[in-house]
Amino acid sequence: MNIFIIVFLIGLLGAVLASLPPSATNLAVVKYTSKKTLSKALQLGYGAALGEVVVSGLAMVFGIFAQRIFREHLWIQISFIVLMGLAGIYFLRKKEKEASNNEDSSLPTRFISGLLLGALNIPMFIYWTAVFSVSSKYVILNENAPIKLIVLFLSGVFLGKYLILFLYGKLSNYMTENFASFKGKLNTIIGVVLILASIGQAIKLVID
Repeated sequence: MNIFIIVFLIGLLGAVLASLPPSATNLAVVKYTSKKTLSKALQLGYGAALGEVVVSGLAMVFGIFAQRIFREHLWIQISFIVLMGLAGIYFLRKKEKEASNNEDSSLPTRFISGLLLGALNIPMFIYWTAVFSVSSKYVILNENAPIKLIVLFLSGVFLGKYLILFLYGKLSNYMTENFASFKGKLNTIIGVVLILASIGQAIKLVID
């Protein structure tokens, strides 16, 4: 298979697999689609996809170094787990309310929110470092790789992340339109998912 296709698919499939499980970014798209529109939610999605590109790019350059830091300083991972759990509790306690047009955020705000959600996802540094390690038997991806390969890889990452967020948004649209109770239970769903995710991360941290 052509090396360019392989590199693009590594980025695409890597991002798809990373984005499939419910995360803060995915749930933000679901909630925004439910409250506003899919098109506005996807403006957040553009930012999140770019954030994923930033994370994967940094992992390409500093992956091993960052992985060593996270392993030597467990408080970083513990802080992430605690924050995720607290966010889950917040959503469980938060009451649903109808959003007015005055509460709507601007396009730059939505984009930046997505960018921060995508870029400040600490576990993804470790994930992309593992991806580079596994894929090294087929192609070496680091800062010394040809620029065409790097661009193709990052393009695959962007597309894979955005595709999954689009599917989450479409699912939210469908659920909101066809199940009247979905919108009212959305905070509860998000809270439960975040708490379960934090418990899963804590178990993984203990096992590792």
